[in-house]
Amino acid sequence: MLKKFLIILIVLNFGTACSRMTKKEKINFEESELYSYYSKWELDSLAKELEEHKRTYGYTPEVIKYRILLEERARAKKELEELVKKVKEELTDNELTTLEKHMSKGLRNTATLDKFMEIDFTRYRIFVSKTSFENETAKNIVALNTGEETFYFNVEFKYEKRMWEVVKFQERR
Repeated sequence: MLKKFLIILIVLNFGTACSRMTKKEKINFEESELYSYYSKWELDSLAKELEEHKRTYGYTPEVIKYRILLEERARAKKELEELVKKVKEELTDNELTTLEKHMSKGLRNTATLDKFMEIDFTRYRIFVSKTSFENETAKNIVALNTGEETFYFNVEFKYEKRMWEVVKFQERR
């Protein structure tokens, strides 16, 4: 009788251990999917996946962690959109103060700013493409149009210490 009881106990324990293992693997898979959305700045998908994860597993440490990261990314994305809008408005008024403030210090960027100070931007129409995000960087294209010719610039931003910085602003060839 004792043997049968031990065998049943071992079988039940083995079954429970295996079910916990598959659940843990599922959580790790979900976490990697969350990270994928996070690193690609797919904030809507991340929010939906977080809700699904919360419904399935409850408030796990991953849910709490990614909810905080989601809020920070949403704030950072909004800040970049406002920065791009402000720089565009200032350029149309021939002002470079915000661009200078957010431009990283480097020889190429300094030379670019010096060239920009010589240009009368009031003659140009300025267009900015939709920003694409990847990890801690963002990129877009700026077009300066005079009517007869258009100049394109690749702009790359980096998010560091809760602040956006222009790390590249170079003309496309």
